[in-house]
Amino acid sequence: MIPIKILCGCGQHYAFDVEPVHGRMPYAVACPVCGVDGTNAANEIIQRSTSFVKSTAEVGEVRGQRSEGAAASAPARARVRVVVDTPAVIRVSPTPTGRRRVTKLPGEMDRSQAEHEARAKILWGDAPEEVVRFLMGQGIPVPEASAIVEELFRERTVTLRRNGILKMAGGGLLICVPIVAWYIFNSLGYIYVKLFAFMVIAGFYGVWIGIKGAMMCFDPKAAEGDVAEQ
Repeated sequence: MIPIKILCGCGQHYAFDVEPVHGRMPYAVACPVCGVDGTNAANEIIQRSTSFVKSTAEVGEVRGQRSEGAAASAPARARVRVVVDTPAVIRVSPTPTGRRRVTKLPGEMDRSQAEHEARAKILWGDAPEEVVRFLMGQGIPVPEASAIVEELFRERTVTLRRNGILKMAGGGLLICVPIVAWYIFNSLGYIYVKLFAFMVIAGFYGVWIGIKGAMMCFDPKAAEGDVAEQ
């Protein structure tokens, strides 16, 4: 396997290992962000990484008179030069606007699955910038990824406002509980203290629910966390 590292003209780094076939890429690759083809750059890295080692040796024979106690022969001297030309990163030019890569890199999801995962992340409360980066990592260009996240965030906003309206309605009903109980107990002429205390607590809980629902309705962008738990 040969490690391939490519720096796209858009600034995106991507790397993978490949087993060359006849000294070339067995499949096409492209930038996961802008979609520019990186097959030629990968082929260039393969060719450079398989460059052979050139060596030359110069052996000189030592001649001379042997003196008493000298070594029987002198060692041969060799000089070896190694040439290795394998760049760490190959840069490729960016793709034209609107062009999208078709070939998926290993580990990438299908587009529909990637959009489904992005929707779940938005509903869970992940930051839009993080979801855009996730979609870019799945081979979706920046403009499309931004448009998808914007649409999903609008869906989250609509859901939060709907939940906020429901909470305001539920909180209003709970607020009415101690008020109605007060009039009923007054009409009876006596008050069940413990029962009325529970109703007062329910009323305060309704106030808290109503305030939370109002915040979700009028400022949904400030709501954090999973929509299902709001």
